[in-house]
Amino acid sequence: MGAAPCRGLSARDERIVDLLRRLVRINTEHADPEPGAPYGRGCAEALDLVMRECEALGFETRRVDERVAWAQVGSTGPLAAFPVHLDVVPAGEGWDHDPYAADVLDGVLYGRGCMDNKVGAAVLVVLLAEHAARDLPCRLRVIFGTDEETGMSDLRKYVDAGEEMPTMGFVPDASFPVVRGEKARLHLRLSRAVEDDGLVLRGGSMANMVPAEARATLPDGREVSERGRSAHGSTPERGESAIRPLVARLVESGMDPDGALGEVARLLCADLTGAALGIDEPDEVFGHTSMNLGTIELASGRLTAELDVRFGCAITPGEVVGRVRRSLGGAWEVEVIQEKPLHLVPEDDPCVRVLLSAYERVTGERGDCSVMAGGTYASYLPALVAFGPKLPGAHSGAHGVNEHVSLEDVARAADIYSEAIRGIIGLAASRED
Repeated sequence: MGAAPCRGLSARDERIVDLLRRLVRINTEHADPEPGAPYGRGCAEALDLVMRECEALGFETRRVDERVAWAQVGSTGPLAAFPVHLDVVPAGEGWDHDPYAADVLDGVLYGRGCMDNKVGAAVLVVLLAEHAARDLPCRLRVIFGTDEETGMSDLRKYVDAGEEMPTMGFVPDASFPVVRGEKARLHLRLSRAVEDDGLVLRGGSMANMVPAEARATLPDGREVSERGRSAHGSTPERGESAIRPLVARLVESGMDPDGALGEVARLLCADLTGAALGIDEPDEVFGHTSMNLGTIELASGRLTAELDVRFGCAITPGEVVGRVRRSLGGAWEVEVIQEKPLHLVPEDDPCVRVLLSAYERVTGERGDCSVMAGGTYASYLPALVAFGPKLPGAHSGAHGVNEHVSLEDVARAADIYSEAIRGIIGLAASRED
């Protein structure tokens, strides 16, 4: 579809785009586990692909329980790591392009995961291959995960297995220039018993996605539905929840078993900061709490909802859970499904300065640090920060429909990463002196 995908690109960038398209064509949405494929066959296939690629390029490689793997060049010195993830959120409906065809049209590649986060994997493999035969003062390691989108059990496995922790590097899974901090995150499941009056309600697919679809089957058999606009759960203000208007319609129509949906409307749908639950505690670094009601299900006398809550320094995970329990009351059960710690690296960290300098040299723009509500593998690797690949002003549609990346932006990100890797090698060499 469209023009030749690599027209006008350098040989290096053609290799990057070729690997990226091969990865995008593998559906790495999580699926039922199989032997050797704990997150489904697609994730295992993508992991096999990158490991074969790296082995052919001369990398040293290692797998950790088939959940995460790494490939590195260099054999001595400090470890610099670049974690990427191969799994993706569900594509959902409403695409103008097949989400797993990796079509290129007018210099833009479309596909689920092309930006989040398979472009990072493709770029780092190709760039590190350029250093495979060199005498390096450090080791450069790409870490490939397959469970980033649903809890990061892969990276936790890497840490728990005693794999070496990096002292330098970056996570190419956010935006430029440098994201030095990430909010803490709680994935909560809320549930309670209700009268079974025949009402069935379902909405959303994941806690960390703004729900684009919600539908209900009424006791008389009629169906009603709402559509919204998907977005990443860390930035719910960028989407439109389909759950919120459908719950409001049901409550207004008097279909509210035991008043539970009224509680959902009042406490979970009223705002995007958790203010109604008493968990919005802004601070000077991270700002307000963000809250996304990602899924809801009412069936057979049970109502269940899943929240994605992200917060800064002014409130603890225990306080969040306690306040949610008190606000909802005793009829509700509150279960912590996943928890991710707060992450913050000092602005004067030497590797941060190297990354900012690389960004400035390539783009000619001033580089500075920011923080975000989104979470990356950096949360489990304290020395690392998030760095690209999204360029300022670019739109990618990650976690939404028609996710895409321009080939020009891929090449520009690769230029920045190449300069950053040279800077990290220089930093490692200076520590040897």
